[in-house]
Formats: sequence, structure tokens, C-alpha cells
Amino acid sequence: MEIIVNIVQTRAVMGMVPAAGLGAALCLGLPAAVQPAYADAPGSRPVAVINGDFALPVFPAGSVNWGPVQGWSVGSTAGSGTAAGVGRYAGADSGHPDGKTAVMLRFPAAAYGFKQRLRGVRAGAQVTVTFDDSPGIAAACTPASVAQGQSYTVEGAGGEVSERTTAADPDKKLNTLGKGVWRTGQTYTFTASEHEPLLTFTSTVPAPANAGGNCGPLIANVRAVQVPPPVDKTIPKTALPPSQAFYGNDARPVTEAVNYCNGTPSRCVFKPEKEYSYAYYEPAQINGDTYINCTRNALTRTRPVTFTGRSYGDLPTGAGLPGTTGTPSAMAQQFAAGTATNPAWAAKSDHTVTEALQPSEAGWVETQAGRRRTEGWFVSDPAPADPNTEWRLYTVMDYPATELSDRVYQRTGPMTASEKQRCQADRPTASTPVGMNTPAGTNRSS
Repeated sequence: MEIIVNIVQTRAVMGMVPAAGLGAALCLGLPAAVQPAYADAPGSRPVAVINGDFALPVFPAGSVNWGPVQGWSVGSTAGSGTAAGVGRYAGADSGHPDGKTAVMLRFPAAAYGFKQRLRGVRAGAQVTVTFDDSPGIAAACTPASVAQGQSYTVEGAGGEVSERTTAADPDKKLNTLGKGVWRTGQTYTFTASEHEPLLTFTSTVPAPANAGGNCGPLIANVRAVQVPPPVDKTIPKTALPPSQAFYGNDARPVTEAVNYCNGTPSRCVFKPEKEYSYAYYEPAQINGDTYINCTRNALTRTRPVTFTGRSYGDLPTGAGLPGTTGTPSAMAQQFAAGTATNPAWAAKSDHTVTEALQPSEAGWVETQAGRRRTEGWFVSDPAPADPNTEWRLYTVMDYPATELSDRVYQRTGPMTASEKQRCQADRPTASTPVGMNTPAGTNRSS
């Protein structure tokens, strides 16, 4: 159930602005603002929504601002998106009860969707986005255009498109800045279908009622929490999730991120996701042959046991990961620094064991290799002032563990039915015509 709360009246003189062509430059010298949020759901944790209060770049009150909003994209996710894709009202003008800056959604088209990738959210996470909304307050809004509220949608990648309608504003007057009818604490919950899922707000106000893109619903104070998915340790090393790369809000080919991070060791840092990184033993495997004692005596023998292990990952060869015995690449150095380890990307060790087999026993050796799986992100270092120019590369690697010793199981046990049959079989010899039912003949040779 949606509840309308804290209706605050604010007035200022504001004029109409053309639909496009008046984009302002993005302020690159200011850090991205992060708005953490909290919820009561068990296991929930805050999501870092960049500039969720829309305060950056800073702009003066008194007129609507049509420049890009730091950390967000409009339409395309490349860069900061379409200029004049949204309008911003300062807290002194928005009428928000907490004085928050508000963004006005404009046209009912994908090219004007207002979006951001939610950093730190994994595929499978349950995400709850909280925000505030209001009908348009622009002087261009007619009383009829906001009398029944204004419609928009909110969508997170993996979730259904949620159709929303703001509260109604029965007091709006033409050519006068509206008071705003704010509903705080609106929520939208979805299960992410991808890492860093895209969150999108889009106006659905029809063209006849949006005053040429100058009268649309307002959004403010976006924050989010997530319940991350459990660690899945059933994925085999040969079926690791694919690497993914992002530049700001834009999904990009992995090779581009590799080319960037691999330029110099100081260009990126590797940040492991410790909760999803772990050491483990892979399933036991029979190492070498099974030796079977078909004699009547105990037998003692020695046998070699060799361990070999390789690393798995899908990064392009140029990344140098998984590594080799050659000079470590820049990204290999970043990985080593981020994990505080120096992985043995390829492992080989030789052992010798002594077997003592009793009659009618079989002897064999099973081995379990110690391995480590590491998930994490290569990210631009230092973080750029403009979040839309930040590189982020997600990857998973599986390699021989340095902190786990390999396990060798020396096994003996009773023979199987087929092995017993083999031990009881006649000794193979060449056939002879002298059988048990054939008497011996006379040798007349001299």
C-alpha cells in the first residue's frame, strides 16, 4: 500500500526549457556521493547508489538544471548519456520535505530512461530500492496534467517493470512553480539477473500532457539494500562464470578492460570478494593403477604418485591470468597484491608410497588436490572523479591452493567379484593336442 506523507509547499520562479541542446558540462572534480540504506530484512546490507541524492554536480537554486547527473546515464549507458535527458530541481525548489534535490523524468521513451548500475550487487541478489516521488512541479505543468498524478516505470535487471503513478496535485496552477506532493519511502524489489544490475526510471506521461518534455514526474533520494545470494560451491572448476566488464554504466567487452588494466601495474587494483572466495579440496580421484595380489603370499612394493594441477579462468591471454612461469603481467601483479598471495598457477609434485598387500587384496592410491577459487573485481585506481569513466572487470579464477597441502590416500581392500574371477582364471598357454581324454602315443624316434 502506498502512503502519501509530508506534503511540503515550496514556490520559486521557473521558466520553460527546450527539450534538447542545453546540456551542461559534468563536474569532474567532485567525488561521487554514496547514499547507503538499511532495511530490516535478515542478511540485508547497503548498496552503494552513486549520487543517489542527485546533488552532484552542484548547481544553483532558482532554475531547472539540464546537465548530466553525476554517476547516472540517460538513454544509452555509454558515458553520461543524452544531454537534457532529465531536469534537476534544487532542494529549495523541489518541495521535498527533507530538502532533497529532485530529478524530473521527461519523455516516455527508452532514449530518456534514467539509469545506473548498482555497484556491488551480484546476480541472484534480492535488491530493494527505496525512493521518493512527486508529480511535476514545473511552471509548464497544466492543472490537468497533474490532477490525477503522473505515470512512470521503475525496472531493475531481472525484475518486472513496475508501473507507478504519483500522488495527484489538485492545487497546481499554470505558469507557477508547483508545491510538490511527495510520497517518501516508495519501494521496488527485484532479483538481479546480472552482476551490477541496471536500475532504470522512465516517464510514461503521454506527449500531450508532458509540455514538450518540460512536465514529468519527480524522483528523489534513491537508496537500496540487497540480500546477497548464498555461496554456490557446486560449480566445477571447468564451468566458472564468465568474466564481465563495465565502463561506468556501460557493459563493455572484457578485452577492453584487460587492455586498460594491463597497461601498467598501478592502473587498476584487484579487490577480491572474500565471501565468495575460498579454498577447497576437489573430489578424490584414483591416481595410477590398481594393484591386485592374486598370490598366496603378502607382497610389498613401492610406487610413484604424481600430483599435477592447472589453473582455470577465461580472461584473454594478454591478461597473463591465470599466470605462467614467465614475467608476471601487470594484472597478475595486481591480483597478487590484492590477494596477498603468489599463486602456483601450475603445480606438479612427485611422491613415493610403499604398498603392503595381503593375499586376495587390491591396493590403490587416491589423491585430492587442494585448490583455491577467487572471485573479485579489477577496478580503476585511483577511482576517477567521474564514475562514468571507471573501469570494472569481474572475474573468477580457480588454481592450486598455496594454503592447502594435497591429500594422498593409500588404500587396500578386498577384491571385487570380477577381480576374483580374474585371479581364478587358468593361466593362458598355447593349446596342446594331448588332453585328459587322449592317451599318450608311442615315441618311435631313434
